Amino acid sequence: MKYIQNNQDLVNWMKVMRMSQGFFFISAMPVLLGAALLYMHHGKFNLLFTTLILIGCLLFHLGADMINEYYDHISGNDALVDIHTPFSGGTRVLEEGKLAPKRVLHMSYLFFSLGIVGSAAIAYFTRIEVMIFAFAGLISCWGYSAPPLKFAHRGLGEIIIFLNNGLFIISAIYLAIHGQLEWEILLPSAFLGFLGFAIILMNEVPDINADRPVGKNNLIVRLGVKKGIILQRIMIICSFICLIAAITISHIPYWGLLALIFPFSLLIKGRFALPPSEDLQNPDKLTELCKDTIKLKFNSWILLMIGFSCFFLFNK
Repeated sequence: MKYIQNNQDLVNWMKVMRMSQGFFFISAMPVLLGAALLYMHHGKFNLLFTTLILIGCLLFHLGADMINEYYDHISGNDALVDIHTPFSGGTRVLEEGKLAPKRVLHMSYLFFSLGIVGSAAIAYFTRIEVMIFAFAGLISCWGYSAPPLKFAHRGLGEIIIFLNNGLFIISAIYLAIHGQLEWEILLPSAFLGFLGFAIILMNEVPDINADRPVGKNNLIVRLGVKKGIILQRIMIICSFICLIAAITISHIPYWGLLALIFPFSLLIKGRFALPPSEDLQNPDKLTELCKDTIKLKFNSWILLMIGFSCFFLFNK
């Protein structure tokens, strides 16, 4: 089957893979953070295995995004979205008939299969225990939207995001390269995980009127928008508490304090204040709120990695 038949087809595939939104690259964050932690604490680094794990994570992420697009389309979820932002209602590629839904589903299976094959190769050359986290990643990414698991419908999707954004991936790196898990991965994993949790909560807000009728009972549907936004702010606070705690006990170098610069700047500007009710019905305001949460994770992670670079540079 020809999946890419012309230039417009390529554009539509890029859209359905969410390349322009940056979500595709979120999976790179725990990989590089895990590699930095491993080198800091144990002086170990393996470019080949780190790269293979990175590719595997990106493949799983692509598979998850595309299978979510498929099931949100066939359930009618995306078609019901009434508050349109770049982060709500999927990519609209399937709703507009630009790609056949089955093609997107089959492509997701291809990405998952390639991810498992790559994981098996890593496990073969390192340790079979790596497959524990590979299968955990597969089941969680596939089961986020797909029946019979449908984690997102059961109020478990946010926890899946928390685990996949940090602990699962960093654990896989430690097992593959170091051979065992260490306590120093917990707080840094939670730092990224809580920010991922905050992103998905914020992105669920514009979809609430579409999610409720199809039984997609995520935390925003269960709690309501106001309580959900409060929980989202709590997740952000938890994230940076974990970062500061990790720095305090030397699991992250003190240079990691650089990661606090961006959230502190948002705090000064009042961007963490609870938004008024009318903003939560305004597509432009919701787009801004979603972007703020995504930028918070990207910029804080970049500053943290700069902190690690400074540590490696000045502590030779």
